[in-house]
Amino acid sequence: MMRYLAIGDGLCSGIGASFLSPGFIHRHARMAEEVLKERVSVTSIARSTYRSNDIYTLLEEKRVKDAMKDSGIIVLSAGHQDYIDAMNKYKENKNETEFFRSLKTCKSNIDDIVQKIKDMKSEQNDKYMLIILGLHNPYPEDENAEKWIKNFNRYMESMARKPPIYALNIHQYFKGEEEKWCTRDLLYPNNDGHRELARKMHEIGYAAIHEEVPVNK
Repeated sequence: MMRYLAIGDGLCSGIGASFLSPGFIHRHARMAEEVLKERVSVTSIARSTYRSNDIYTLLEEKRVKDAMKDSGIIVLSAGHQDYIDAMNKYKENKNETEFFRSLKTCKSNIDDIVQKIKDMKSEQNDKYMLIILGLHNPYPEDENAEKWIKNFNRYMESMARKPPIYALNIHQYFKGEEEKWCTRDLLYPNNDGHRELARKMHEIGYAAIHEEVPVNK
């Protein structure tokens, strides 16, 4: 059996998917089962209120360490709530310096999270893959919001230069089609958005944990 850990904020927790419709994490796990030819068991440690520093703190908890060590597939979503907080403050005070300082802090926190995960897994010397989720922009009309998101996603991609670390730039797929893929407030993927995210994650493949096999896109 393959264990799958989803850790992070509201994106990983499945917000935006309707009550009877699975979020992208569980959809992706089912797709992975078809390729890996084994059961994939999902553990989700995610809340919409988690900011990047909260997620880093979580990594010190025994339950999280145990889940991390046991999991061959790890998905990290961090930064969404940091961005929403920063955007809400920016709307009030229009302080660009503070707005972009929040980006620097968020990137630093995620860098620490990823390094911590890599350190944990290297101690075991076992196969794993880590997918870092980027962010889409719920405020496409705002130029500085767009800069924040693009900078964030470039940084996530820079951390995923080679396996077993991968990055998924959600903005790349949702930009210009937010109403199609997102909830009415544009903050989270809707049912179709969750399905699309699962497909894009599946297209990354599973070479880091499994012999290279073709993926049906």
